[in-house]
Amino acid sequence: MNSQELKCFVVAADRLNFTRAAKELYVTPPTVTHHIQHLENELGVKLFIRDSKSVQLTTAGEIFYHDAHDILLRMEEIPNRLKAVKMDGQRILKIGCTMKQDTKVLTKALRLFHQENSMVSPRIYLDDYFQLVNRLVENQLDLIMGTKAMIQDRIECQFQKLFTCSMKALIPKEIAIIDQKSLSINDLQNNTFITLRQKSIPKLNEDDLERFLSTKTRERNVIRQDDVEAVLTLTLSGYGIGILPEYSFCKEDLDETVQVVDIQESLEIDYGIIYLKKDKNLLVREFIKCLNSFL
Repeated sequence: MNSQELKCFVVAADRLNFTRAAKELYVTPPTVTHHIQHLENELGVKLFIRDSKSVQLTTAGEIFYHDAHDILLRMEEIPNRLKAVKMDGQRILKIGCTMKQDTKVLTKALRLFHQENSMVSPRIYLDDYFQLVNRLVENQLDLIMGTKAMIQDRIECQFQKLFTCSMKALIPKEIAIIDQKSLSINDLQNNTFITLRQKSIPKLNEDDLERFLSTKTRERNVIRQDDVEAVLTLTLSGYGIGILPEYSFCKEDLDETVQVVDIQESLEIDYGIIYLKKDKNLLVREFIKCLNSFL
């Protein structure tokens, strides 16, 4: 097992297409196939189910995906850690984000934090919530920007709420002109939906909206995307109704062709800062104070 094999597997798992993975990695499709077959032989399990029409991860593949992803991230971090040792007198604050939009919340707070802590160098890491929480617990991150649902089973983590929001429907006017400020799932059900993959938003068992989207996914009426920008692009292009958490976009991301409507079944989403309960890092407390001053 080597880094190239792990990269081939992770990219193929993300794209669910060996040809696209090969193009992204600048190798040939047979090379991707060879690396994955070698991994499967070494691990003694099948990682993918492939036929002429589709590629899907097996249960073993889904489990191994998180481990492979984590190993690659750790390997990438080694040079940064060694550089940090050489940074004379400078400390690092490591912040995890699940999406680029989180950084918009950070900007003003970081400006104030920098004024008061000029010898601290922040590092921002983008990843899916599962990996971020694991890295926090393993002390590879100092804090995470995200939702309370991300740590619903992690008793070692502490959550401090910054604000509460909900899921929104982004409806292109070419699909429908809506007079109401809110709609139910039944009002929307005959449309195509564009939303994020579960690696970006944690699933709640009691979430009727996510159960609805999961059903629509099986009916091929949901387009799942890896990031918010992709959801917004397809929504603005009229491919369907975007379904996004309110914290993930702002008015500047949209134009007059899209209406933002409340979804009646949406649960409240608590958004804020996640850190370890036993963490004594004063920098984390200082940064939280800076964030609270702007919200």
